[in-house]
Amino acid sequence: MDGTEEKVNLRLTRRPWFIAAMLLPATLVLAVVLWRQFGPGLPQITPDDLAQARARWQANPVSDYDLTVVLNGRQTGELKVEVRNGEPVSMTRDGTPMKQERTWRPWTVPGMFETIETDFENAARPAEKFGSADVQVVIRAKFDESHGFPVRYLHQIYGRLDDLTWRVTEFAPRERAAGLLVPKSGE
Repeated sequence: MDGTEEKVNLRLTRRPWFIAAMLLPATLVLAVVLWRQFGPGLPQITPDDLAQARARWQANPVSDYDLTVVLNGRQTGELKVEVRNGEPVSMTRDGTPMKQERTWRPWTVPGMFETIETDFENAARPAEKFGSADVQVVIRAKFDESHGFPVRYLHQIYGRLDDLTWRVTEFAPRERAAGLLVPKSGE
C-alpha cells in the first residue's frame, strides 16, 4: 500500500464519525423545533375549554386543599400551597416560606384559572402586550376530569424564549371533621 491509498482509507474511516458529528446537532435542533411546535403532548386550548374546566371546578368546588405545583421555563421551582375556606393560608417555594401573601393567590385553583384567562386576553392583543403584532402565543393545557383544575399548563410565545409550564403533582382535598382538617376519603 502506498501513501495515497493510506490517506484514502483514513478518510473513509473518518467519514462516518464526521457524518454522525454533523447529524447529531441537526437532529437535536429539529427535536427542539418539533417539541416547541407540537408541545409536550398537551392539546392547544380555547377560551371555551377554559370556561368548561372552570365550570367543572365550580360544580365540584373544594374549599380546603393542599396543592403542589412544579414550574419550568422562565420560572422554575416547586410550590406548595395550602388553601382553607377557599383562601390561601401558606405557600412555600422550594421549601422556603413565601412571606408576601399577594404571591399566594395566583397558585390557588381560581388563581390558575385567572392566569390562563389573562394569557388569552394578552394573546388577543400581541402588539399591545408583547410589542409586536407578529407574536404568536400558544396556550396548551390538560384539566382534571372530575374537578376541572389545570393539571398541566404550557404558555408559549413564539419568537421569544419565554415559555412557562406548570404541572400539578399533588392535589389533596381536605375535609373538616370536628374542627380538624383530615384527608378527604376516596381522594
